[in-house]
Amino acid sequence: MNEEEFIYYVTVALKNLGYNKAGIFNVEGEIKRLIKLYSTEEIKAKVAKMK
Repeated sequence: MNEEEFIYYVTVALKNLGYNKAGIFNVEGEIKRLIKLYSTEEIKAKVAKMK
């Protein structure tokens, strides 16, 4: 899954949870920032630690 597809799925999920446009924009921005900051492996490791 590429970045655009991931952002799309997150956007749909946030809309289903009742987020407004500003909240969705903020979450999308944070995701894009993290994707640029960390490699895919680093993100996977951080998510695995959260489980």
